[in-house]
Amino acid sequence: MRKVKMPLLDLLQKGGLAVYVLLFLSVISWAIVIERLLNLRPSIFLSRSFKDLKTLLAGGDTEGAIKLLSLDSSVASRILLRILEDYRTGRISKEDLMRALQEELDLVMPKLEKNIPLLSAIASLAPLVGLFGTITGLIKVFSAFSIEQGEQALRLLSSGIGEALVSAAVGLAVAIPALFFYWVFRILAGNILDRLEEELSQVLRVIP
Repeated sequence: MRKVKMPLLDLLQKGGLAVYVLLFLSVISWAIVIERLLNLRPSIFLSRSFKDLKTLLAGGDTEGAIKLLSLDSSVASRILLRILEDYRTGRISKEDLMRALQEELDLVMPKLEKNIPLLSAIASLAPLVGLFGTITGLIKVFSAFSIEQGEQALRLLSSGIGEALVSAAVGLAVAIPALFFYWVFRILAGNILDRLEEELSQVLRVIP
């Protein structure tokens, strides 16, 4: 039996208007995935100088710790730098260090969760758009039965079934990776935040 090959573009065109909406949502979701892969790396947020910082601060060398932090561009180092400068100048006391840390961590949360909720929205919306395309395709199928001319009815029937199936498939193809990366980034952001809180707390506790 001869196999019929259909180009991907032709196949997508059979999905009707809903497919174009889904392709737009797909572009947005993959742009978010790329942006998060680039900007949600642990190396951007976590510092590699914690051991040296703890040694300096345990010895009372706040100035040395501040100089070391100024050479590190990580989010953790910038947080510690602001807290230690406030502590050195007397704007906050030792008892307020943990409170200041929590305030700084609250400011980091939007950076960690940037665009992640939009992935969840796309994962929820894409199947609904696909369902809309499925319904419009089924309407064409039922319309075919009301047409007397056999050839035209078969054409409408084929078009309607194709639109229904393609729309449903593309909707799932957009939603599944969006939902997968939503949970991947949620878990990664949570792990980074937990490590930030733990490591920064350890550093601040050694201040004499």
